[in-house]
Amino acid sequence: MRLALACAAGFAALTVLVVVGEVPGDGAVSAAAVRAAQADPGLTRVAQVVEAVTQPVWVYLAGFVGVVAAHRAGRRRRARAALLAGAVASVASPVVKALTDRPRPALEAGLTTASGGSFPSGHVVASTTVVLVVAVLLVPRARRGAVLAVGAVEVALVAVDRVWLGAHWPTDVLGGWLLAGALVGAAAWWADRSERDGDRPGAALGAHRGGGGGAGGHR
Repeated sequence: MRLALACAAGFAALTVLVVVGEVPGDGAVSAAAVRAAQADPGLTRVAQVVEAVTQPVWVYLAGFVGVVAAHRAGRRRRARAALLAGAVASVASPVVKALTDRPRPALEAGLTTASGGSFPSGHVVASTTVVLVVAVLLVPRARRGAVLAVGAVEVALVAVDRVWLGAHWPTDVLGGWLLAGALVGAAAWWADRSERDGDRPGAALGAHRGGGGGAGGHR
């Protein structure tokens, strides 16, 4: 839970910085990335494909498939926590975009199909949330490292893609990471606590008594 709170605090602080004014370094990095993208049309076309494939709607849909699989495998509490984290992320990102109303860095370059507010990056929020949900909540602990390693590559690719195409400032990407970390961290804490409470002898005894009372009622 401490990690979730740290991410939430970082996201809140970054949001204030974004609303108050320009963050040092954001403009220079964004301008350099867009110049590089304009100078390399081939790589930019690849980035545009990445942008299309990693649209939040597709990423959340892939995550939902994982949730269903986990639920059917018997990991119901963790599946519910994962579903909640994804649902909140899909709503929180556009709401914060609308509230901050941050202009995007380089729409005039014509490299991206993005529109609307810039902070945080919806692509980054979606990708990071789904990767963390799968790694922390849905797969067995033994596979967590492998999922995180593969997921980190995808999340990093999306992050670079958003800045390369002029769709987002670097701090939009950072905000996406922090928001996703806060939401998934909170969901993981809730799932762990729910599982501990469910495994307590008193809870099992209460469930047994409830079942016995129900049986007695049918006599």
